[in-house]
Amino acid sequence: MLRRWMMIASALMLATGLASAQKPASPQGYVKTRQVVSAPPQKLVFGLIALKNAEQSLADWAPFIEAMSKSLGVPVEGKAFPMQGDLVDGFAQGNVDVAWVGNVPALALVENGQATVFAQMVVNGQSAYRSVIVTHAHSPIQSLGDLQANKGKYVYGDGDVKSTSGHIVPRYFAFVRRGINDPDALFKEVRRGSLAENMERVARREIDLGTTNSNELQKFQSLSPELASQLRVVWQSKDIPESPLVYRNELSAPLKARLQAFVVNYGSRLADEKAALKKMNNLTGFRKSSNAQLVTIADVEMFNARQRINNDAKTPPEERAAKIDEAIKRGTRLELMLKLGKV
Repeated sequence: MLRRWMMIASALMLATGLASAQKPASPQGYVKTRQVVSAPPQKLVFGLIALKNAEQSLADWAPFIEAMSKSLGVPVEGKAFPMQGDLVDGFAQGNVDVAWVGNVPALALVENGQATVFAQMVVNGQSAYRSVIVTHAHSPIQSLGDLQANKGKYVYGDGDVKSTSGHIVPRYFAFVRRGINDPDALFKEVRRGSLAENMERVARREIDLGTTNSNELQKFQSLSPELASQLRVVWQSKDIPESPLVYRNELSAPLKARLQAFVVNYGSRLADEKAALKKMNNLTGFRKSSNAQLVTIADVEMFNARQRINNDAKTPPEERAAKIDEAIKRGTRLELMLKLGKV
């Protein structure tokens, strides 16, 4: 029964919560993919999330992007986006061809028929990571229960609303699953920022606690040990699949195959490639993946959407029932297609 409710809510989330990052869906809930391009492109644009700043992020990824260009025989331009929503918009507008995105933005692109997951990051030999909430080392906050006991007292650093580890997962597992349907109401103020900004703000006591993930925390500890020593983990999630790489569905099948082959083999032999990977989010490589890796994230989206619908007193009961009926059909179809890799 829970699984069924989760599927209902996911589809509603995909239909409403992700709408700002997508083109309008067709009446059946899916956008038909346009005809595949047969002629080789004159240039590819590789999009990535700027965890620090655009210039530094592009510098870190430059060797990988240059090697991709040489391997494919096609010029590849790197483009960094400060927020994941901006990257999704760029993809939707046809300005990005291949990208590293979070699981939630990938779900939006896949569900809307614009992209397919073809690879997954491997960090420190692992293909999963954890969402983390940190507080100051000397903070009185010892557990999430302290937030409920001191409602309206603390300032919370949340992530981009499309960030899997910075917003979606902590909102679901840390709050909603514990019966807190409106997490924002717990806090005096909610400030939104990148994962790195959240950690720095907590360390400097500009906010009381903030979201990040285990990979970014490890990187922060390496690059800024003094500030990192001022952080304490107050909560962490279950394992989350590492971020995917996606390519535009319109690219030709031979080009897609060459892209995947290049990505999964990058860093497997050459020392300079291994060094380049380490600068790219402390990566140790990539492995093949598919849309199926998004099933877990879709489940999280399902539950969150269900909560939002349940809390929406402005929607008439009849309209809710109609939305739920449509969502059952759409959610079931989407989950099946994700598992079969046919979205």
